[in-house]
Amino acid sequence: MHKLIYIVFIISIGFLFSCADRDVLLESKIDTPNDSWIEKSSMDFPIEITDANATYQLFYQIRYDNEYPYYNLWINRSLLDEQGHMISKKLQGMDLFHSASGEPYGAGFGNYFDYKILSDSMQKFPKPGKYTIRIEQNMRKDTLTGIASVGVEIVKNK
Repeated sequence: MHKLIYIVFIISIGFLFSCADRDVLLESKIDTPNDSWIEKSSMDFPIEITDANATYQLFYQIRYDNEYPYYNLWINRSLLDEQGHMISKKLQGMDLFHSASGEPYGAGFGNYFDYKILSDSMQKFPKPGKYTIRIEQNMRKDTLTGIASVGVEIVKNK
């Protein structure tokens, strides 16, 4: 029994140090009113980039419930500069539930599931400055129920 506790302790310490090594520039979530994402409502995530020579990992963080009516989610992601001019736009789809079994992806407690999805592993920014990452749902439904929050995490690659 003591050996098992020791192994769990060592793994926990390793996990803590591996997380501390990450250079997280942004981790932000926006809650949706009444777990509903209106098609025309965009979510803006401002970020300041100081190192334009670096590459970054961009993750989406989706909190959804088991009442979400689809197995996937399509979003538009735009990168805007300080003046609000669009630098790039990308349509991305992600599966929230396994299409055959219906099992949700991500970690869950109760009716809600948190799912972190890698969007880009080598995101570049043209120059140092302030940017906005804009997320919009693209499910062609005015009110998308079952989405509790949407987030973005940006990590600088080492």
